[in-house]
Amino acid sequence: MSNALLYNPTSMEAGLEAVFKTRTVTDAQQAAFARFAKLRMPNRRLEGWKWSDFNGALRDFSPINDAPAADTVASSEFASLNPLEFRIVDGRIELPVEEIPEGMRYGVIEPVATILELESHAIASLNVAMTRKALGIEVVEGAVIERPILIRHINTGAGFSFAQSMMRISPNAKAQLIETYEGNCAGFYSHLFHMVVRDGAEFNRTVVQETGPDNTLHALCAAKVNETAHFEQTSFSTGSRLARHETIAHFWSPSSSATINSAALLCGERHNDFTTHVVHKERDCETRQLHKGVARDRGRNVFQGKFEVERIAQKTDAKMTANALLLSEGAQANHKPELEIYADDVECAHGSTVGSLDEDALFYLRQRGLDEKSARAMLIEAFFGDVMSGVKNDVVRDCIHQKIKTWMETS
Repeated sequence: MSNALLYNPTSMEAGLEAVFKTRTVTDAQQAAFARFAKLRMPNRRLEGWKWSDFNGALRDFSPINDAPAADTVASSEFASLNPLEFRIVDGRIELPVEEIPEGMRYGVIEPVATILELESHAIASLNVAMTRKALGIEVVEGAVIERPILIRHINTGAGFSFAQSMMRISPNAKAQLIETYEGNCAGFYSHLFHMVVRDGAEFNRTVVQETGPDNTLHALCAAKVNETAHFEQTSFSTGSRLARHETIAHFWSPSSSATINSAALLCGERHNDFTTHVVHKERDCETRQLHKGVARDRGRNVFQGKFEVERIAQKTDAKMTANALLLSEGAQANHKPELEIYADDVECAHGSTVGSLDEDALFYLRQRGLDEKSARAMLIEAFFGDVMSGVKNDVVRDCIHQKIKTWMETS
């Protein structure tokens, strides 16, 4: 039984506590729920959450106990790539039904007890308290995995579900991951992804989120990048009632690098938040970050990016850019690029723009025979071009481009 009691809880918090009390949990999970009970669900009074108020979105949410898994799951749109496919359906892990490929190890493991850097993060603490099992994947030293690894997060119920994944890319290994968020349910889903990219390794991660407009999602990726390793991530989201994708990356060794790109395409009242925090803890590391967002109707695009450079991290090279297009008066873009620098020999910069489509460019294209809709579509597709360059797989890149085109055809 839990001794952690929430004072004056919302419907969501009361439901979570009721389920937690029925479970047999570890001491670490007890401690994690106690941290959550103290922190509570994030709200707009907190600086990092003022544009993404989870407490407000979930205040009247009455969670049913974990939703039953779907009997059947449709094939992935990336099936033609013959990926090694893992499924997390309403928090339940399904492993591939095939022999484990050479160079890999994987299985269902115990969830993390805690991640020190995330102990002050309310939803991360809640995830640690509520997750039963985790998906563990390791790429062994020196292995080059040609097949994409596919993790599909599929949510079918109106309740809440929690999941964790842990991934280790061993020294000098190479792998690519495609991660999708799917489902039209109205539930709340939390995923905590803890990964380590070891010395000399290369890891490419592509995230594609297309959930229903009533879904509430929080996905947090905590990455540790070691010496001469490279972590490359490209995320694409069409938002939901409230979707927040957080990336927290730490450079623990010299001469490591990361590229973190993101794109949001929002309509209706969909809300998407890309929040990142990159900590340079060693010298000679490089980060490139680019965000592009397009919103129409009452869509809301949020970007928060922070580079933290510790005193020892001399010769850091870090650049961040966030650009947004608003296609209607009701659309919103909230950007907060941030630098916190303690070293004195660095090259760090950030920039942010918010605007509408260039009327001169539209006029130029119209003068060359394009109708207004086609001209607007061409400009929006070009706007996303440099973000998509981080998607190394041609099939995945073409699939995302098709999603952009489909969205523009309805605008």
